[in-house]
Amino acid sequence: MTVSRKFKLPPAAMIAISVFAAIMVGTAFLCIPAASNSGEVDFMAAFFTATSATCVTGLSAVDTASHWSYFGQAVILVLMQVGGLGLITILSVFFLYVQKRSSLSQRKLVMQSAGFVNLEGIRKLVKYIIIVTFSCEVVGAFLLCFSFVPVMGWGRGVWQSVFTAVSAFCNCGYTLTGWYGQDSLNAYISDPVVCLTVCALIVIGGIGFFVWGDLIKNGLHFKKYNFHTKVVLSMTAALIIVGWAMFMAFEWNNPQTIGDKDAGTKLLATLFMSISPRTAGFNTVSSKFLSSAGGMLTVVLMFIGGSPGSTAGGIKTTTFAVLVMSAIATSRRRTEASVFNRRFEDDAYPQAGTVFSVYIIAVIFCSMIICAIEAEAGYTSFEVVFEVVSAIGTVGLSCGITGSLGVASQLILIFLMYLGRVGGFTLILVFSNERQPVSISRVPGNLIIG
Repeated sequence: MTVSRKFKLPPAAMIAISVFAAIMVGTAFLCIPAASNSGEVDFMAAFFTATSATCVTGLSAVDTASHWSYFGQAVILVLMQVGGLGLITILSVFFLYVQKRSSLSQRKLVMQSAGFVNLEGIRKLVKYIIIVTFSCEVVGAFLLCFSFVPVMGWGRGVWQSVFTAVSAFCNCGYTLTGWYGQDSLNAYISDPVVCLTVCALIVIGGIGFFVWGDLIKNGLHFKKYNFHTKVVLSMTAALIIVGWAMFMAFEWNNPQTIGDKDAGTKLLATLFMSISPRTAGFNTVSSKFLSSAGGMLTVVLMFIGGSPGSTAGGIKTTTFAVLVMSAIATSRRRTEASVFNRRFEDDAYPQAGTVFSVYIIAVIFCSMIICAIEAEAGYTSFEVVFEVVSAIGTVGLSCGITGSLGVASQLILIFLMYLGRVGGFTLILVFSNERQPVSISRVPGNLIIG
């Protein structure tokens, strides 16, 4: 009996339930007195942290290093790994390897969870996921040791390196620099080993599992890549380069961020600013000190996010590509959008529009509610929108108000993190039923657009 038939749930529902189950299990472990340094049980802190780690967001209501014990930090590490790979992807190791045969429904479940384009070669792609993930994290942790161990010693230095490498690859953003009163990676703004290693892990984790398989299969032969891979790599490169250039323009002379740094540090810091918002949540410059333009650019990058079937969140690079190319095609009075001599599938347009609509409506509606709830706290609208986009984009960057928000506002952020990790389109599929096509075509009504 297959998993889907046993529970009579579609793959989308199984994915949503698995993420929720992981959050609740993580919350239970973080509620154990040994999980915190004080020995006290704080359900809200545990629930918020478990959601943030499982949804690979990185927003935190308490300082990770000072509040949670080594046991609690280990729980967070496991939750980040599970959230990054996806619980269904992890279970697929059992489906595809322990069991000699796997059903079609099981393969479809794995395909939807990991963002595969088709059912062919899933066994090999799952193998790539496991190998690439742990290989990158091990190499990343090894490189980070060169910067962390001399400062923190072998024990804390190695643990910080492993924790940061997993967090970066899973696009989460949790660090343990709070041990030394530091904010994220601000103390390493001029350290190329830390900055470039973290950037590389973020990009690799954020391009998607399917893209890994294509790159491993075809090497550096761009023309041989799948259409999906070409779009993902092109959009990722474009967003990094354009974001890098814009951050240099906005922050180069900002005395509160990098205005007093040397040229090399400015280049490194602005590159980090361009990569981290999609969707890792690390920072080498505190977000609250960004210029108005730099803050808005960060919000846009957080909203776009990474690529489908990856450890990243956001509306995804492919959704953004479809929307942009569709707008260009429409402005040129073309009936269809094309790129790399291929046109997008007909379903791509309504799906992209649906995902964008769900995210933008959630951001606007939840921002207004939090502004109303926190009216007496004096937070600006931008600060609230920043936190909301960071939550739904599973980023983790913050203007520093997360921990001081009320319980109701934190519950809203928890919902947004869950929505962002599961995916707006997946949630729509959960609550939608298969409908028979309409037997008659109704007369269209005239509607003026724009």
